Amino acid sequence: MTSYIKFTPISGAKNEDPLCYLLEIDEAKILLDCGWSDKFDEHDLAHLKKIAKQVDVVLLSHSDLPHLGAYPYARSHLGMTCPVYSTIPIVNMGRICLYDLYQAKTDELDFKTFSLEDVDNAFDKITSLRYSQPTALTGKCQGITITAYAAAHTIGGTIWKIKQDTDEIVYAVDFNHRKELHLDGTVLHSGGVVLDALTRPSLLITDAYNSKVVHPARKDRYAAMFDTMMTTLNNGGSVLLPTDSTARVLELSNLLEQHWSQNQISYPLIMLTYTSFRMAYFAKVMLEWMGEDLNKNFSQRELPYEFKYMRLCHKLADLDNYPGPKVVIASNDSLETGFSRELFVKWMAMEDKNTLILTDRSGPDTLARRLYNDWDAQTGDPQVPANSTKVPVKSAIEYETTMDLKVYKRVPLEGAELQEYEAAQRAKQERDAAQAAMIARSKTIIEEDESDSSDIDDVDENMEDLLTKQFDLYVRDAGKSGGFFKQAQSYRMFPYLEKRKKIDDYGEAIQVEHYMKASDFERIEQEKKSLGEGANFGKEDEMQVDIDEHFFLGRDDTPTKYTSSDETLHIKCQLRYVDLEGLSDGRSIKTILPQIAPRKLIIVHGSKESTDDLSSAVHSIDHFTNEIFTPSVGEVLNVSAATNIYRVKLTDSMASSLQFSKLDDYDLARIVGRIHFPDDSTTPSLDVAMPDATVKEEPTIFVGDVRLSEFKKVLQSAGIQAEFKGEGILVCNDEVAVRKTGTGQLLVEGILSEDYYKIRSLLYAQHAIVNQLIDRMPEEMYIIPIHDVPVTLDNKPRRYCRILANVTLILGMALVVISALFKLQSRVYISQAIEAECPVICVTTCYRFMPFPTSCESKLACDDQCLSAGISKALTAGAGCSELHRLLLL
Repeated sequence: MTSYIKFTPISGAKNEDPLCYLLEIDEAKILLDCGWSDKFDEHDLAHLKKIAKQVDVVLLSHSDLPHLGAYPYARSHLGMTCPVYSTIPIVNMGRICLYDLYQAKTDELDFKTFSLEDVDNAFDKITSLRYSQPTALTGKCQGITITAYAAAHTIGGTIWKIKQDTDEIVYAVDFNHRKELHLDGTVLHSGGVVLDALTRPSLLITDAYNSKVVHPARKDRYAAMFDTMMTTLNNGGSVLLPTDSTARVLELSNLLEQHWSQNQISYPLIMLTYTSFRMAYFAKVMLEWMGEDLNKNFSQRELPYEFKYMRLCHKLADLDNYPGPKVVIASNDSLETGFSRELFVKWMAMEDKNTLILTDRSGPDTLARRLYNDWDAQTGDPQVPANSTKVPVKSAIEYETTMDLKVYKRVPLEGAELQEYEAAQRAKQERDAAQAAMIARSKTIIEEDESDSSDIDDVDENMEDLLTKQFDLYVRDAGKSGGFFKQAQSYRMFPYLEKRKKIDDYGEAIQVEHYMKASDFERIEQEKKSLGEGANFGKEDEMQVDIDEHFFLGRDDTPTKYTSSDETLHIKCQLRYVDLEGLSDGRSIKTILPQIAPRKLIIVHGSKESTDDLSSAVHSIDHFTNEIFTPSVGEVLNVSAATNIYRVKLTDSMASSLQFSKLDDYDLARIVGRIHFPDDSTTPSLDVAMPDATVKEEPTIFVGDVRLSEFKKVLQSAGIQAEFKGEGILVCNDEVAVRKTGTGQLLVEGILSEDYYKIRSLLYAQHAIVNQLIDRMPEEMYIIPIHDVPVTLDNKPRRYCRILANVTLILGMALVVISALFKLQSRVYISQAIEAECPVICVTTCYRFMPFPTSCESKLACDDQCLSAGISKALTAGAGCSELHRLLLL
């Protein structure tokens, strides 16, 4: 049996389209993300339609549209019925994200691609996970375990680790290793060290979106943005910042609120999204998923996202309450739909005093990307000073152009159109009423027929049974139907639905609304009145708080129609891009990947230029894997491990001869034997080798992957002080250093001392050692002690100790050279002990003839302890054959 792994990009490979990838492990099909653009073009899902019904599991990594936008549509229209996994914030914020975009679309056109009910049904079926929570999959995915790790970039953002047997696959796209105001950096690379659980995977899938981007210092970017803002406001203009509705808006709003608070700015600061109140509410109840600094403020009685300066709005008309210069954060970041597009058309085409600040490049073929490209072309490449790695922030530009835009509007019906609409509504109501009356009459006739169908004999037979029964209410035909509890909808009672209490490992779930401020309820009621009734904002499960399970987004009942027109606009404004995307830049990515040291690498989601750039960069790294793949959309990659697995049957003699070493849940042993195929079985048998067979002696094999963070705990439990210093180097007792190379090898460096050998022995103990030749000589080996030189000096100057010790050491090395010339295998032990004030050196060199001469009848063991008198303890080097440890102790 051979296990196989296949990878197919559905969308987002060698381009910057939304992310969606199919990972196949044996028979299991795992969909990694399910993104869409805010154009919601069904033709973009052509590849997804082909495989949606076959998918066994979906893993979502972020709560924005490029990662989950197509999920509700796939669930409701493409036949996807499989389990879906994500973190709790992705469920909450992803639902709100699609609510906001749905409302934006329905304000522009008669949007029928999906409904709010589709969104609710899809997100209700997601299984929520916490970070570092291993989850075993079932069905075709039996044997596969998934674990979520913090990716940063967005709240609840996830790096997925997928494990089956010895194969470990890490899916890490759109991560950020730097700490932000509302999020800590990704655990993938924290404190300059890659998380042990994510190192050396069989396969790493990552993106090249930022491969060619180098970030200026964060404080310089912030300063540039605030300088542009204040200049515009002081000149009487307003500032527009397009952003998403649930993901990066959390960082941007926190940053602006903090700046307004610290500088006591009086200009209005406004967040304009359809779901602004809900976004702020969910942000406040999911603080445990945010950064350490934000939680420290919370512990100091400062409630994050309890805005004092920022005003939350959800209608364009609300801006009329804030005349004059102002700063507005508006959805959506693409400028293709929503409030941001309306304000762009309204502000940037009317007054040249206003400023547009882009904080995200957005997707390809969008208005925001077009503006970014124009700004980038005019500002050119940044001028980096000589002998400096600091990248300067590019300046704002005076932007003036003419562009043709399609403008969508929803306008109230008037005149004949309104009368026609009202007549159609009356006719519809009459048809509905007539249909309801017909159904009611039919139901009554059926019930009467059932009541009169029983004859007198049946009544007599059941009369006695009826007289002996007791009822709390009137029940018709209870005896005939078999009893009260079997009667379906034929008895009268008050309708009542008992709500089940939510209970987890910590007890009954807290009803958050019981602890809400009155102002929160006022905001919710205000939003409900303005937006209408209709959808469910999340099931009440752990942090998925549901304050009003009947709350839906919607619009008022005023009859309207949709219009569109092509308009030529003269745009004149200040334009600037400030990178607040919250992603690691190219320089950081190229530093992190070698530390992860994957065995195979797949690069996705980036322009062809960025993909080639990252591929070339990692190809040039020494000791980095050569198996680097850059697939195109629809291309199928076979990335199976180069290991084949076969099933054989061990004979009894073979099974009894094995010497197992324990490793986690596995028992390992080296097997040397011969395979034969029995006539009565299709499974080959493995038996011991023939006695006269020549067997090659194999070197010792260490099996296992030691995590330095776990090894640190082992050392500390053994009384050895250990701490990380530098780039992931574990320093023990300030004498011995343990580190991993780029290829995953472990190096132990330091002075040969008692601590050195103790640490090395503990390190050996973390592995399963197969064909062990370390710290012991097999009993069947014939050993002749040829040289045994104890040197003892009493009351002699220490310089003589050094001389004689070096002479002894040179003599031992000479014996090793002689043994090599005569093709002998030697084992050299160098021991140290201290007695009085002068060291005692003992060198014991043992030889083993290969093969052992038959004329020699002695069978001696090489004693690891020094034979010299007066030595209290010998510290044996314990090296393997042909290995010499030099003892630097004098």
